[in-house]
Amino acid sequence: MLHSDHLLIEAFQQGDEFAYVALYNRYKGPVYAFCAKMVLDREVAQDVMQETFIRVYENRQRLLKAGSFKSWLFTIARNQCLNTLRRANRHVKFDETISGAAVPDVETPFGRLMKAEQVALVNRFLNELSPEYREVLVLREYQNLSYEEIAAVTRNTVSSVKSRLFKARRKLGQFLQPWIDPTDEDQKVDIKKYEPDSQSQSERRRVLDTPKQ
Repeated sequence: MLHSDHLLIEAFQQGDEFAYVALYNRYKGPVYAFCAKMVLDREVAQDVMQETFIRVYENRQRLLKAGSFKSWLFTIARNQCLNTLRRANRHVKFDETISGAAVPDVETPFGRLMKAEQVALVNRFLNELSPEYREVLVLREYQNLSYEEIAAVTRNTVSSVKSRLFKARRKLGQFLQPWIDPTDEDQKVDIKKYEPDSQSQSERRRVLDTPKQ
């Protein structure tokens, strides 16, 4: 019998270790997938995921105070990912001048690539995005979080989330344009450096695949 997050949290706070295991099993896949796409390293993502759930365990008394367990969980995961990126000197300073204007969703080359399951190629391009663009893209496109949930995770307004998501999609679309239309002479991106080699393509694909529950 499946229990709601609220019931599991209550049981966990009362000392039920099985409730914690149930929460872990329910969310370890999505958290791992998010971390993998943020840090772009499978082993590091595994470590970050474990550290995330350690923090959940240590701060379990705060769970009922969080408006949404899922948002609270991904906030912890996001913070751990950003800390990891900073330690690896891969952190890019956030652009605080990003407009907060709301922008509607549009179909993008990124969405078409996702449908085509070009995972390894998308992984390469995700590495080109700064963390504030990457996180909103991953949370929306892969984790299917609402704008409100993403705003809670990233501690931004909904309009800012929409703006960042639009700009992330547009920027990624610019990266992908030479691959989608190699005849476009106006694009200067060297697509060869983004194409996965045949020997490591399957390995890179696994980085972005969510573990099966």
